Amino acid sequence: MLKWLSIVCSMMYVLATTNTAEVLKVPLFVEHLMEYEGNFAEFVMEHYDNHKEDSDWATDQKLPFINPPIVLMVTAQLPEITFHIEKPEEFRIPQKNSTYQEKNFPSLYLSRIFQPPRFS
Repeated sequence: MLKWLSIVCSMMYVLATTNTAEVLKVPLFVEHLMEYEGNFAEFVMEHYDNHKEDSDWATDQKLPFINPPIVLMVTAQLPEITFHIEKPEEFRIPQKNSTYQEKNFPSLYLSRIFQPPRFS
């Protein structure tokens, strides 16, 4: 099932992006291949890889995908992203003097078991 789904999706993509006029030129490709004296690989290399002008140049230009029109053109433009990092403001914690002084506690309070912490 997955194989058939992938084949159908591939065919839909190929049919959507391939020009029908180029597909209709396939019989001319086969006919020209039959006239060619050599194998298929040599034919493709000669006609589709930097083809030089020769006696059957007009027929060669009618082969499929020699001069295909632009069918699908995808352009993408990324948005210009600019950002500015601001320097954070200096944050200072004010230093307060401690108001705790041991000498101000009454002696009754100091005689208990639980006492406040002391600075050494």
